[in-house]
Amino acid sequence: MSSSERPEGKYRVAVVGGAGTWGRHYVRAYAEHPDCEIVALIDRAKDRRQAFADRYGIDTVCDDVEDLLSETIPDIVSAIVPVHQSLPVLRACVEKGVKVVSCEKPIAVSLAEADELVQVCRDHGSAFGCGTAHYEVPHLLHTARWVQAGHIGKLNSAAIPAGLPNEVSGAGCVQLTMLRALTGMEVEWVEGWTLPPAVGWLPEAFATDPDIDRPAYGRLGLSGGIVCEISQPRQVACRVSVTGETGQVWLGQPQSVHIEGTGAEAAPVYPEFLKNDEGEIFTNVVERLMRAFDTGEEAQCNGHDYRQALEIAIALKLSAERNHERIHLPLEDRSLRILPHPYRQHGGDVAGWQSIGYSGPPQAT
Repeated sequence: MSSSERPEGKYRVAVVGGAGTWGRHYVRAYAEHPDCEIVALIDRAKDRRQAFADRYGIDTVCDDVEDLLSETIPDIVSAIVPVHQSLPVLRACVEKGVKVVSCEKPIAVSLAEADELVQVCRDHGSAFGCGTAHYEVPHLLHTARWVQAGHIGKLNSAAIPAGLPNEVSGAGCVQLTMLRALTGMEVEWVEGWTLPPAVGWLPEAFATDPDIDRPAYGRLGLSGGIVCEISQPRQVACRVSVTGETGQVWLGQPQSVHIEGTGAEAAPVYPEFLKNDEGEIFTNVVERLMRAFDTGEEAQCNGHDYRQALEIAIALKLSAERNHERIHLPLEDRSLRILPHPYRQHGGDVAGWQSIGYSGPPQAT
């Protein structure tokens, strides 16, 4: 079947790593979507992948994406794989003509790898979605448009009140991506501090590696002339906040807080978009890839967004190593890297599912 033949007008989708903890959510979302057909589930965990294939009625299973691409070219490929596999898998897809690809966080270990991944997608005209940051807080993109339309006036500060606990590139990338979306600004400089990994967060053999991902805090200078303060890690139910001349916003769940006015006139407001049910997160995540296929435009929450988050994470680490020196972006040395948690780097079947807190591999239930 050629790539242009879409039965019943459905998007032809393949999921690489679909029998993993996060990949199973993509498989479910695609399988339950009336406009999608999963043409293959690719995973080397053969027994587990077959259980998921049986659960969702997927006829074709493969060990490697090359096995699939030799037979057919899907419209969309989501590669939910350990970070070191994202580049070769997505490169193989776009070079064969897949029009929309996606991966999960972190985008890469080094800036050079992230650059190559973003560029190879652009060179081949493939839309590249990454991660889920724009969908993890209800109405985030609506709120961003509301803020940028001036409802709280000109922004004068931002904050990440809970800090970047556990790891920056592997988890804090979500807050960093949300920050850029909410403000519409780029990070121009970084002043950073890092903390030792929390006891038990990393296998002992990795905890002392100077390149390993770890908690961080500090200050970010944004292109709009404001500063984002990143708190030391603490338990706060707010991902990102912004303060303007005439109000504030706190991003969080189950609903963000919108404030208009200052002083005695400050009061919560409820923009009309808050009344809309945005639906299930992974349905939104996969539908943004479907929109990218239809429009030929870049996917929302994309590879560039997560490359920027990786660069900020590396800059925080670099600043901490240099006595909190201000580091300006973009970084010239693209070989700089930050090592994610071994689970993110190698996957649960190699690093162990318990290494990051899971009880075991996912089940197709």
